[in-house]
Amino acid sequence: MKPREYQEESHAAIWDALRDTDQNPLVVLPTGAGKSLVIAMMIQQAREYGARVMVLAHRKELLEQNHEKIKLLCPGISSGLYSAGLRRYDTESDVICAGIQSVHRKALVFGRRELVIIDEAHLINDMDDSMYNRFLTDLSQVNPKLRCVGLTATPYRTGEGLLAGPDRLFGLICYEAFTGDLIGQGFLCPLTNQPTERPVDISSVAIRGGEFVARQMEAAFDQASIVDAACQEIVASCHDRRSVIVFCSGVDHAEHVAETLRGIVTDRVEVITGQTDREERKQHLGDFRSGSLRWLVNVDVLTTGFDAPRVDCVAVLRATMSPGLFCQIVGRGLRTSPEKQDCLILDFGGNIERHGSLDSPDYGRDTGGRSQSQVQEETAPRESQGPVEIDCPQCGIGIPSRFAFCPECGADIPDAIRHQATADTASQLVGEEGPVEWLVDDVWYREHEKKNSPDAPTTLCCTYWIHRPGADGNLEQQEVKEWICFNHTGFARSKAEKWWERRSLVKCPASVRDALDMIDRGAVRIPASIHTQKEGKWRRVINADFTDPRPTELIESESAEAFWDDGVPF
Repeated sequence: MKPREYQEESHAAIWDALRDTDQNPLVVLPTGAGKSLVIAMMIQQAREYGARVMVLAHRKELLEQNHEKIKLLCPGISSGLYSAGLRRYDTESDVICAGIQSVHRKALVFGRRELVIIDEAHLINDMDDSMYNRFLTDLSQVNPKLRCVGLTATPYRTGEGLLAGPDRLFGLICYEAFTGDLIGQGFLCPLTNQPTERPVDISSVAIRGGEFVARQMEAAFDQASIVDAACQEIVASCHDRRSVIVFCSGVDHAEHVAETLRGIVTDRVEVITGQTDREERKQHLGDFRSGSLRWLVNVDVLTTGFDAPRVDCVAVLRATMSPGLFCQIVGRGLRTSPEKQDCLILDFGGNIERHGSLDSPDYGRDTGGRSQSQVQEETAPRESQGPVEIDCPQCGIGIPSRFAFCPECGADIPDAIRHQATADTASQLVGEEGPVEWLVDDVWYREHEKKNSPDAPTTLCCTYWIHRPGADGNLEQQEVKEWICFNHTGFARSKAEKWWERRSLVKCPASVRDALDMIDRGAVRIPASIHTQKEGKWRRVINADFTDPRPTELIESESAEAFWDDGVPF
């Protein structure tokens, strides 16, 4: 199985971080991007160094998935499973895929390990007595030089912010791929959302501990008229969909939804909850993956570790204040399959509007892992202490602060929090814009020194002066930069060599200063146009097109040093 470019990039970034820093790196790959393959690549490399590895996860489905990928891609490497749920207890293999619930008090039975890989790393918290921290602390007693690598689609925890940072298990995010980019490159399935016709009023649902109170949310969604209207709309919207997964607010709600769907469709409709029998659950999941089961209703069971590429509709009959949880729910439809062109997201909980674009640089992060609406509620004077009571301004009766009207006299409550529960096409589900082509007017080159890091290798900074026709008919002009790492090693140097090969047939320079000298002597061709991808407020160069042939030799010229002073052109 040939790795995709971003998988190779993430793998190289991991080993660069392990080699060049003393921090544990975190890799961010969207759901469906193939984290299992990256894990297998890491293990292959680690075993070449003689390292023994633990791969930790929290669900048996993830353990089995990772173990199968390791066996497939790492032949000859001894690997095993340790999981009470799977009734497997291997402690001797060089690579062990283990359930954290089964091993968090048993680290010492696995002997010396050099590398721990944690899948779904967003489930780790910084509590000293957490299962992950307990396991890693005990394993470090055997090997104080133990290193840890995390992988996740959501690098933040609600209320805690980014997983990576000072004094945290993961010191840095060494690589991140964006959902919109991978959709544009064809590696993930396009997502589409359309308005729902029936809003669910959750204005009276309280928020406790950063999340909607479960019983109140279920009560808001599990009303006969709402369930009937929602199911009718789901069926109508999914007339051409082959594999539909429904996320509900509670067990009773899920059973009610399934019963209602059975009264509308002729296909089988099954339910999976935490109370579902193990064999029955296995049967339903197998049927759903194979396509013999079209409708699958669940409650908080299939948010992570569930791989079903056929899913072409995700109906969200619940609300969440957690951007991570919503990202995981939507992620069930991101995997590609020959049988689908896109995945429809039917959001009845107002989650898209609440959280915004999945791959926005600010998604779940700029507010310490909380959504903007949650921060607004927490900073509002009357909401600062949670779901307290307030007095109705008309009759004076005490009512919960999130009620939109008084149940006694019917008066409107000023500034009540009303969470809109409809999906809308105006809210952006993924990405900010697709790749954009620009015509190149000129390119400047200079040596760039990283701010606040004088010891870091310098890079070649390329400044492109570009333009394109604007939507209003006027000329749109931009200045875009990219940095080429000739002075680096590993994958960064490899990328610099590829950048040079596209522009020249002259031997690749050994350093930035050599590159500047050779560029001044005509060693590289200038692209006629470039493609950029918007990432937050910046634009990243993702491709270049050329009309001129690549130069084969240098022209005689004075050294580039004559034209550059401290890396800045006159």
